[in-house]
Amino acid sequence: MIRLKDRLNADRRSTGNSGLALGHYVDAALRHVPSAVEEQIAMAEAFAESQLWDTDKSQPSTYRVGEEAYKLASNLKLTLQEATYGRRGTLVVSAGVERLLDALDAEGPLQRPERRRPER
Repeated sequence: MIRLKDRLNADRRSTGNSGLALGHYVDAALRHVPSAVEEQIAMAEAFAESQLWDTDKSQPSTYRVGEEAYKLASNLKLTLQEATYGRRGTLVVSAGVERLLDALDAEGPLQRPERRRPER
């Protein structure tokens, strides 16, 4: 969560957009989580292994997300239970956020989009 908040604050500074929110990043991360449950589990297990000594506890959170991200999140618990990987949805979401942050870091600072007035 610290890494996500740091990225959010850096992007707010680099774009001048104080309206950026954690939910924007969670939405983007969920939209890029693989649809195959086997890939979700592999991603979650790799994340859990990388966080082996991390003692931070997760906290329940609520974010506004789009329809696609909501669909994945609302079905995640049941999907993982059916795959005998229940009670680990937080790992899937956390792994998705880490993947997004890695991709964003590789791209560098977020830039403010150039605004152009429509030609008349």
